Amino acid sequence: MKNKDLKSNDLTYVINEIEYTINKLVLKNSSLKPKFKSKSKSKIDPVTSLDKIIEKSVVKIIEKNFPNHSIIGEELNQKLGKSEYTWIIDPLDGTKNYILGIPTWSNLVGLQKKDKSKLSFANFPMLEKYYLSIGNNSFVKKKKCKLKKIFSNKRVKSLNDAKVAINTFHTIKDKRVFNLMSKFKGIIKITNADAYNFCLLSEGRIDVLIESGLKKVDFFPLLALLRNSGAIITDWYGGNKFHNGQILVTANKILHKEVLKKFKF
Repeated sequence: MKNKDLKSNDLTYVINEIEYTINKLVLKNSSLKPKFKSKSKSKIDPVTSLDKIIEKSVVKIIEKNFPNHSIIGEELNQKLGKSEYTWIIDPLDGTKNYILGIPTWSNLVGLQKKDKSKLSFANFPMLEKYYLSIGNNSFVKKKKCKLKKIFSNKRVKSLNDAKVAINTFHTIKDKRVFNLMSKFKGIIKITNADAYNFCLLSEGRIDVLIESGLKKVDFFPLLALLRNSGAIITDWYGGNKFHNGQILVTANKILHKEVLKKFKF
């Protein structure tokens, strides 16, 4: 398929093939106890054989359908060309959860056209559901159910009324986050749910998500899902400088402004 022929139907076909292939691979490896190697010598940054198998399979499907597109994956060599389209893949987001048997790990695939997010796909094999954004809408698909359109929470306007999620203690280590959260009297949870946090916010279950230390593959595949659900995503200063991995996601513009104001970065 050439760049100019790229349509929603083309993307839907490819995502269906990716979902089927990933779930088949997961089922084949589900009876095995995951073995891993660390990508870092200074700390445990695990990678498993399933990470690499899934990424290879997804890349193969993309290359078959869109041979000219660029591809950025977490585990394998990048394929960068002159195409205005770039696929971003995190084959197994939440590898530590996968190793521990915690079911919120996922497979992330996103598509960018230059600087604009065109597609999000977040597959949760153990939860038997996936999140998808193509065109201008975001959806969730549960097993034996039809696609359901989802939206972030438009009703919550105040941080005091919001449900706040932080993924790990790494973010709490920042004094500004710690000070804000120590004064917060509402619902707050350190979830360790990785990409599932973003997905739950996109369907109105979480209202504020504060993250740090993220890599591009951790959240770029989810940009279309978030924005098409009505959520707002910026860095901690309200901009789009995501290179340092400091991410703030909220359910709506009014709430986002209040959180940024109270952060006082």
